[in-house]
Amino acid sequence: AAFRALTTIPALLEAFGSARVTLSSANAHSYGRKKVDLATYLAASLGDEAKAAWAAAADDDEAAARQFYWFGEHGEELASLTSRYPLPRYARPGALLAFAAFSADARGSGGGGDDDAAAATPPPSQQPALSFGVGPDGSGVPFHFHADGFSEVLHGSKHWLLYHDQPPRFRANATSVSWLKHDYPLLRPSERPLECTIWPGDLLYFPHGWYHAIVNRGDPTIFMS
Repeated sequence: AAFRALTTIPALLEAFGSARVTLSSANAHSYGRKKVDLATYLAASLGDEAKAAWAAAADDDEAAARQFYWFGEHGEELASLTSRYPLPRYARPGALLAFAAFSADARGSGGGGDDDAAAATPPPSQQPALSFGVGPDGSGVPFHFHADGFSEVLHGSKHWLLYHDQPPRFRANATSVSWLKHDYPLLRPSERPLECTIWPGDLLYFPHGWYHAIVNRGDPTIFMS
């Protein structure tokens, strides 16, 4: 609760309004980058106009590469905030070592080789890289995978969709909402993802190599991962 109080929109504007933050494109590869002042981003990303833009993107198969929001990449601009985050016990270095090894084993022959497992395992002295994010309602990244990780919602909510392997009807440049609207209804019951919604105070862990997609639900959703 104490850390959550530091992450309200008024608190972020007061502490970091002039900080330059990096926005990433909301497609599966997140290769696009833009830098803006945090105050500028928040002014543009909150409210009805931003929600309408994300809703319209659901009917454009290539829209995700042109949609940007704040997640996943930081320099030192947030160090005074992220250093105060109470790291979950399963995200401490020793636990991550065990979790990464277990996740790689669990995938068996379907998940990469030894090099992939090694890449997912941080050195014992390495603290996990923390990512702070703010996304408008309807934003999110479509299906992608990487090393094991976690996400905690501070404000708003996040709807998660997870697959052990590449999902059916995978579209790298369509938004998560587009996939839910156009592809999800066509899936057989056996093809449907694992899914859940997490709320403030909830934290979700995902294994190395699992595909996952997210839809932020809130105005805005604010999270740590």
